[in-house]
Amino acid sequence: MRQRRNATIRGLARRAGVSPATVSRVLNHAPGVSDALRRRVLRALGRGKAVGDNAPAVALRRGTGTLGLIVPDITNPFYAESARIIIDACQGHGYTVILCNAENLPALHRRQVELLRRRRVDGIILGGVLLDDADTDALVASGYPCLQFNRRLRSGRGSYVVADNVRAGRDVSAHLIGLGHRRIGFISGTPEASTAVERLAGYRVALEEAGIEWDADLVREGRYQSRAALHAAEALLKHARRPTAVIGGNDAMALSVLEAAGEHRVAVPEDLAVAGIDDIGIAAHHNIQLTTVSHHAAEMAALAATWMIEIVQDPARFAREPFQHVIRPTLIIRRTCGAVR
Repeated sequence: MRQRRNATIRGLARRAGVSPATVSRVLNHAPGVSDALRRRVLRALGRGKAVGDNAPAVALRRGTGTLGLIVPDITNPFYAESARIIIDACQGHGYTVILCNAENLPALHRRQVELLRRRRVDGIILGGVLLDDADTDALVASGYPCLQFNRRLRSGRGSYVVADNVRAGRDVSAHLIGLGHRRIGFISGTPEASTAVERLAGYRVALEEAGIEWDADLVREGRYQSRAALHAAEALLKHARRPTAVIGGNDAMALSVLEAAGEHRVAVPEDLAVAGIDDIGIAAHHNIQLTTVSHHAAEMAALAATWMIEIVQDPARFAREPFQHVIRPTLIIRRTCGAVR
């Protein structure tokens, strides 16, 4: 797997006209990389037609010329923006992408996988993978060209592009602890998804490192749904010992916390610090200024598109040596956490 990944980095470096070390630093978001170099590497990752593959030539090496992309919730800005980047990159290689919205429903996800296979797509990017996902596990076991995006199987099998979600949960929690907060609420996502489990684990790691006792009553389930997150936030705000800070397991749920705070006339950040995870576009709006953690969605999506196309070209090799890349997240500090308490 390491040899194959190194070969891919060398290929990207050749296409971008930079060194393999520069490509590696861009993919891992290391400091000291100029914006110009970062843009050059991103173009080589598959934006538009900058990768350099001739679309007709690629067509000779593939089947139907279509790929499937399943996302769990297209209304979530993270997935909407990621889908746009993936589709643009794949079209630059001459592929048509069939986009499916699973609506966070496992049964619908299963039907969409079956539909895409009946349509004989050349490969599927799976954005709605659950930890114990029998359909995805069966695809991986059969050697079918597929790539897990943003989420992954509990078993760790197959190719995937994900963020270090444990680190994301830990970093945002540690930031709040550093500001003096000790009662920190957490609204978790879908418990069947790796992102939710790992982010919550990171929150617990930060509490343990700071010597703060775990309080299960401060953790509420939002299932990555705005309405459920709103109810969870209201429950925390009505708590007899209300937390001084609340983390949304993603930015969309953090926005629900801000909504609940407004309805209950709780001032942010003076009376309640709020943070999220994902760094969706609206998080930076001047009226919101949400503290969050960036997973570098654009890079993750472009990388997923590039790897999916490579897997389609040689599925047997990637069945033996899957692509597995974990992106290091970055804490983005904005207004909603305020200053040191």
